[in-house]
Amino acid sequence: MFVLTFEGQLLQYDVAQLAREMQAADGEAGLAVAYGLFSSKGIGSWPEMRDAWKGFPSPSHNVKISPVPMARSSFVIDAAAHLDMRIFYNQIFLATDVGTFRVPLRQQGTLPEDREEIERLVDKPTESLSTGLGAVGASLGDEGLAVFTEVGAKDRRRQIRLEVRSLRSSIGWGNTVNHRTHDSFEVLSSQVVSSKSGHKTLVGVTSPTEGASDSQSLGEDSYAIWDTGRLLVGSAAGVNSHGRFNGRHRTLTYSTGGRPLLWLGATGNRCIVTETPNRVAVTRGEESALLHEGPTASIRTFPGSIRYKRLIAATVEGGFLLSAAFPFVI
Repeated sequence: MFVLTFEGQLLQYDVAQLAREMQAADGEAGLAVAYGLFSSKGIGSWPEMRDAWKGFPSPSHNVKISPVPMARSSFVIDAAAHLDMRIFYNQIFLATDVGTFRVPLRQQGTLPEDREEIERLVDKPTESLSTGLGAVGASLGDEGLAVFTEVGAKDRRRQIRLEVRSLRSSIGWGNTVNHRTHDSFEVLSSQVVSSKSGHKTLVGVTSPTEGASDSQSLGEDSYAIWDTGRLLVGSAAGVNSHGRFNGRHRTLTYSTGGRPLLWLGATGNRCIVTETPNRVAVTRGEESALLHEGPTASIRTFPGSIRYKRLIAATVEGGFLLSAAFPFVI
């Protein structure tokens, strides 16, 4: 697990060591919590951890630890604001107010030791990052959208620069979706190729033709993301799913209490995470649980991961909050 500090230093944690620290802090209950956080379907767990999980009676439990990172970067990313981080194809991509940076990881996922290994891909302020289909998208605000393709191939990465305003983007399921504003989105024409094994790779993206943009507006304080073949649209009234292939529409969650929506994410087990100015909550249908009360600096879910499909990571005042979300039980 990697964490980027507000000072621009990267921290690396060993998940097994975190589990041991939870066990030391709270016995079998701590070990069961570690299983819930880090071992969906038992991946990465050991017998003692699985036994603790099977005998865990509580639907909700908190463990507080102050772990020491296994490694700290010997360098810092010099910027006034660090806005986003993605790990993709054994590389870390960072969005800052002075550009997009690439940090290649060494064998077994260890941090590089030399600052010279860090590459600045774009020298424009980067609002956010997205990954998918072997590509990385960097939203540069009024400076456009930069898409890096073939990032997993050594020395073959190329940049596609689109002259389209971009605050954030989504890449996946054959689409590149761009958000020019907080309350609109557009589907960009994308070229995707498939290998013989069925692996899909994004190789081309083009800006919409003038006057022919497939842009759609959302309601005020709404938020939209693409998630496994469906469009999720959230607002103060709740979250709706719009099926991409069959046009099916259904309500996934209900009211956020009239609070404007700042962020929306899905876990890998179909729970919906929402951020409003003063709280972070996880919901499924009419069931809801409060994860954090107060402002949040960043949130990340891992819907594409099997091992971490229930994990929610949030940077909040006073620390780093890890939560495991389950249908109807948190």
